Amino acid sequence: MSELLSSFCRVAEHVPNLMTGRVGMAVCDREKWLVCNCIKELASSVVAGDPVKAGSAGHKAMEKRERVVVEVAKEVYGVPYIAVSLPVIEDGNVVGAVAVHESLERRDTLLNAAQQLSGSAGELSGSIQSILAQAEELAASGRCLKDMSTEATRQVGDTDKVVGFIKDVASQTNLLGLNAAIEAARVGELGRGFGVVAEEVRKLAVNSAGSATQITSILAEIRDSIARIAVEINQIEAVAEHQAETIQRLTAHSQSLAAMSDQMARMAAGTESK
Repeated sequence: MSELLSSFCRVAEHVPNLMTGRVGMAVCDREKWLVCNCIKELASSVVAGDPVKAGSAGHKAMEKRERVVVEVAKEVYGVPYIAVSLPVIEDGNVVGAVAVHESLERRDTLLNAAQQLSGSAGELSGSIQSILAQAEELAASGRCLKDMSTEATRQVGDTDKVVGFIKDVASQTNLLGLNAAIEAARVGELGRGFGVVAEEVRKLAVNSAGSATQITSILAEIRDSIARIAVEINQIEAVAEHQAETIQRLTAHSQSLAAMSDQMARMAAGTESK
């Protein structure tokens, strides 16, 4: 037996204790297993002195003359497992191989976790897109409401001008009615009918002035309501901005989760770069 194979045989008992998880180690020459410190699933199948079967990691490493990472099928030794094997080469010749193997339990656990993580990342991404669409709708509604509030404020201002004009007309009409009543009284019996008309004109002026005052009061309440609406709109805009910032953070987290799940899947499959 070569010196290098002998060295691997001496450490085969100890190397698995340096690993995390359930790991075994085996050493073979060109034909048979020399030392087998295997996991319990393989303990009765891979035995020192037994021939190295085609399809095993050690056999493939010797065939390819390079490091291999393989998932050994159940048909080879009765249970599937994953292994890393190196050929042992001396003077240009392959004299054997060393293989470190572990149960697929860890790989399957990682794959399941990666799949769940990927699913969660997908759901999170979908939720983020939904929230983003709602935030955009909210922002659009806020802008529309703000424009409507501004327009309503302008229209109330225009209405104030109309009410002011009505008040001026009422005041002048009242003054004209008063003057007409004075003239009717001055002419006596001949101005009685004119005096009745003048009194009605004054009543109309008073009623118009009262209505204008009521309109002014209502417009003031409308103006206050518009001001409160404007405050709420500003709050909506603040909420929309906060949502946008939150969505950006969630998007970054979602991308991190997706990358993490992909990395876990590659680690489980044994394709993670060394």
